[in-house]
Amino acid sequence: MSTQAASPPETRSVRRPGRQRRVLGQVATSASSLLMLAVVLMVNYLAFRHYKRLDWTSVGMFTLSPKSAKILDGLDKDVDLYLFLSQGEPNFQTTDELVKRYAARSGHVKPHYVDPEREPSEFKLLAQRFGILQGTTGAGEVRADVAAVVVLGGKDWHINREDLIGWDAGGADPNEPQEQLNVKAEQALTGALVQVTSGRATKVCVTRGHGEWSVDEGEDRSLAALKTGLRHDNIEWEAIDTLGQKDVPKTCDAVFVLGPQRPFSEPEAKLVVDYVQAGGNAWLALDPVIERDELLPTGFEASLKALGVHIDRSLAVELSPKHLLSPSPLEFAVDGFGDHATTRALKGQAHVVMALARSLSVEQATPQVEVLLRTSAEAYGATDIARITGEGQEPAKGPGDIAGPLDLALAVNTRPSPAADATPGGAADKPGGRLLVTGDSDLLQPALLESPELANFHLASAWTGWLTQREALIEIPPKQVKGGSIMFTQEGLNSLLFRVGVLLPAAALLLGVAIWFQRRA
Repeated sequence: MSTQAASPPETRSVRRPGRQRRVLGQVATSASSLLMLAVVLMVNYLAFRHYKRLDWTSVGMFTLSPKSAKILDGLDKDVDLYLFLSQGEPNFQTTDELVKRYAARSGHVKPHYVDPEREPSEFKLLAQRFGILQGTTGAGEVRADVAAVVVLGGKDWHINREDLIGWDAGGADPNEPQEQLNVKAEQALTGALVQVTSGRATKVCVTRGHGEWSVDEGEDRSLAALKTGLRHDNIEWEAIDTLGQKDVPKTCDAVFVLGPQRPFSEPEAKLVVDYVQAGGNAWLALDPVIERDELLPTGFEASLKALGVHIDRSLAVELSPKHLLSPSPLEFAVDGFGDHATTRALKGQAHVVMALARSLSVEQATPQVEVLLRTSAEAYGATDIARITGEGQEPAKGPGDIAGPLDLALAVNTRPSPAADATPGGAADKPGGRLLVTGDSDLLQPALLESPELANFHLASAWTGWLTQREALIEIPPKQVKGGSIMFTQEGLNSLLFRVGVLLPAAALLLGVAIWFQRRA
């Protein structure tokens, strides 16, 4: 009896540790679950507070340019962005991703998506508000002539469909893709922001009366291509006369002298240079004008010499084979970019085409004069024009020619440095402007500006922004995506189907079996 009475306590003492272990296990499981939940919540909180979108495309299609980032960071008022694209349109995905990146960069960007097909009533009201034309395609789809509208206060700017994406035909090489996709949505969206946030338009005055490039369309040397490319940058163009004028109009933010075919008179040249020294901005694109195997003077020689710029009486001849575009050594590509705000980003990754250019020289080394474009070391400046233009003459540097590399574009900041004279009213307090001198204006040819492979338009846009002292006008190049089809042989297709249909499920099954055995152990 005594033995049977003593057995229950022993049984209870053996079972109690088992129950404790089970309870502790449950507590540990619950605690680990709560801890895991807390970690997930913390990760999500940190991801929300430090949100960042990555761009894995090969050409950085969705990476915002410094210009866009600067404009977005400077927004201090809410800007409404209405997108009138249906989700089935080919432009939608690309534009939608960029709009999301704009909104992520600045909380002042307020996107509004209105699908003309799914929300016809709302779209009709907005179409009436913004004056948008609408119609129906042959397939019965509702389309508008405007893809997006950017609105700030009482100002709005329309973006057309062709401003978002365009196709460029490829070359004749069968090994290259026959089409390239130009994603221009960032150009259009940022340009629209500039339009609605800027005050008055920047005015560029273009001289006339000497055979220069004209602001009027239909002329042989028209700036229509440049004007079209900068149409989103709030720029007004005006032709002005210099003959008989005493001053440059005060409404001009910059004066362009582009490719005069006749020399400027001394008073006219002095008028432009004095305007720069008084705080104005000018671009002198001085083509070499040849008459009877002689280079005519430009009229700016004496005035520019005082600023440290010498206009050479020579033709730039390029002998480097990799820079030649044709048998003529007078038409060539330039990839020697200076360390200037307008050319720094192009170093080592772009080139500009120039034709029939003259060389320039720096009279004296000074921080105010910077080299923008330079030929290869194999180039030279020909001073004997007859030897270049004569038939059967092989280009070769003569004893009187200028040795390369040659400077083709110079930037001059005429404002003295603060160290020049720090006393009140001294040299540092005197006004000064920006001057750009190039030995060629043919880089503005429409075919060169419109070529996506060249940096001609990028450079012309950047120079315009620098001269008007609105760096936000620096152009955003379109992102080019080469198009092409994917082709499979029957053997390759069978191999792909075997890997996707057999190997992938088998790998998943083996992984599941391995996890099951691990848990059993």
